Amino acid sequence: MQILEDSDRFLVRFEVGEKLPDALIDLARSRAWSSAQITGLGAVKAVTLGYYDLAERKYINHPLAGTVELVGLVGNLAIHEGNPIWHIHCAVADRNGTLKGGHLLTLEVAVTVECWIHVGAKPARRVFDEYTGLNLLDL
Repeated sequence: MQILEDSDRFLVRFEVGEKLPDALIDLARSRAWSSAQITGLGAVKAVTLGYYDLAERKYINHPLAGTVELVGLVGNLAIHEGNPIWHIHCAVADRNGTLKGGHLLTLEVAVTVECWIHVGAKPARRVFDEYTGLNLLDL
C-alpha cells in the first residue's frame, strides 16, 4: 500500500494481492480513524458481493469469477464495539462490460485499487438495529 497524505484526505494505492476490506480495516486501526468517507476504482479479482435480504436478515453472497474492473467503490467508516467497520458498496464490470454491484464482502487487488479517503473530524459509531438486524450508523 502506498499513501499520499493531504491534510485530512489520503490518496491510497493498494497493491496486487492486498485484500479489501481487510487492508482498509488495518489502515483505519493503525491511523486511529473513527470516521471517514471512501471512493475508489481499479481492477480486482476474487470478488464477493452481497445483497442483504431483509426478510431472511442475512447477506446473499454473489462470488464473481475472474478479473473485473472496479468501476466504482463508495463507502464510510464508523466504529462498532471499539473496532473500525467499513460499509462499502461497489460496482464491477467484466470484459464484456456487464455490470454487477452490491455490498462489498471481499475482493483481492488484481492490478491496482486507487482510493481517496476523507477522514472525519468527529467519530461515528454503529449500533445494532433490531428491525434490520444490522449495525447502523448512530448519529
